[in-house]
Amino acid sequence: MKPLLRSTALGMLLLGVQATACLDVDGVVDQFCLDNPRICKDGGSDAGPDGNDLQDAGGPDGGDAGQDGEDAGQDAGPDGGLPDDEREPPGWKSVEPMRVRRTGHTATALRDGRVLVVGGSSTGDLSAVSPTNTTELYTVSSNSWSPGGNLRTARMDHTATLLPDGKVLVAGGRGPTGGALDSAEIYDVGANQWTVVGPLPSGARAGHAAVLLPSGKVLVAGGGFSGDDGLNTAELFDPVSQSWTKARDLNINRNMLTLTLLDGGVALAIGGFNYDRAETTAEVYDSNLPDGGWRLLSQRMGRGRNGHASTLLPSGQVLVTGSLEGSPGTVLPSVDLFEPGSASWTPQANMGEARFLHTATALPSGEVLVTGGYATPYEKPRASAEILRRDGGWESIAPMSSARTAHTATWLESGSVLIIGGTDGGVALNTAERYVP
Repeated sequence: MKPLLRSTALGMLLLGVQATACLDVDGVVDQFCLDNPRICKDGGSDAGPDGNDLQDAGGPDGGDAGQDGEDAGQDAGPDGGLPDDEREPPGWKSVEPMRVRRTGHTATALRDGRVLVVGGSSTGDLSAVSPTNTTELYTVSSNSWSPGGNLRTARMDHTATLLPDGKVLVAGGRGPTGGALDSAEIYDVGANQWTVVGPLPSGARAGHAAVLLPSGKVLVAGGGFSGDDGLNTAELFDPVSQSWTKARDLNINRNMLTLTLLDGGVALAIGGFNYDRAETTAEVYDSNLPDGGWRLLSQRMGRGRNGHASTLLPSGQVLVTGSLEGSPGTVLPSVDLFEPGSASWTPQANMGEARFLHTATALPSGEVLVTGGYATPYEKPRASAEILRRDGGWESIAPMSSARTAHTATWLESGSVLIIGGTDGGVALNTAERYVP
């Protein structure tokens, strides 16, 4: 796959620029390309995000390192990309169904271009517990699924984090009895097998969040024992020693939070719910400090965020979309933008439709693809999709082949977003599809 052109790099910058700002276009693009040589035409592999709110191109998330063989002028890796002088037509593409129905699963883009799908529930009722221990691997070039090694413990609502050595850490979630799990295991891609590592030191959790820090350690935070409470505990996993240590506690209990890695090794925890409400607060964890620690931000978001999506933009800002607020609950179309430099929130144009438990994926153009989610509390989800354009407006696009929520969206190095599973409100889905921007 070819590196991005300067024009694409410019597009990646524009989304984060305030409309009133005065931008030296050439100067900003030049500096952007100097700071990100792997993104621009004269260097490196595809830097597109893979749908997990983290930056790729060998960045601190240990994400897609690029297998494209760009110096040879054609795709040499197994990512299923077209030759560099061709482009797949835009729109939705059919994908072979998975072998197992899944919702509450994870999907992780591996360094060899495949996507690892882990666990999940086989029923469409998110409150029901029927987790599977099966895993599957998707290969774009053959549009096919192959079985992965079975987990040692069936789980759903867990986290999966790509480690610097290409292995995958899976932690927590809900197990066969319905209770939260304190167990964790690592997938060895080459051996196609799972190995149990030590349990989470702060105890069981599900609906939590995890992020890979520049140190190579994994920060795990929040979650809950059930769907009604929230935890404020956090911990760190060291892949070298394969051991856990407790991290300092969050200031706020947060279940269903999002955790996004910012520049400089700072992790941003946004929203989530607890016994009281959907949280309007956010806090940051600075991995550079000797004892880590969380700092609660003084400015709050305008609305509580629960079941929202947080997307890291090329500008370094974070876009937050949708929410379920209150009880029995109101689904929100509202959008906020976080500016790390000033630690401030700015309301943005509302999405075309209210959503929660949807996905929001950054595209290499600097735009954001939003798919599915619930439109009203736990009734029929949406099949619709929309894109945040570079002018700050939302544009509806063709819907997905199926209504779905609690699904996953993963950016592929071949240049598309892979949508997997979820529930249509009645049954868990084994269907998948790709969107080509």
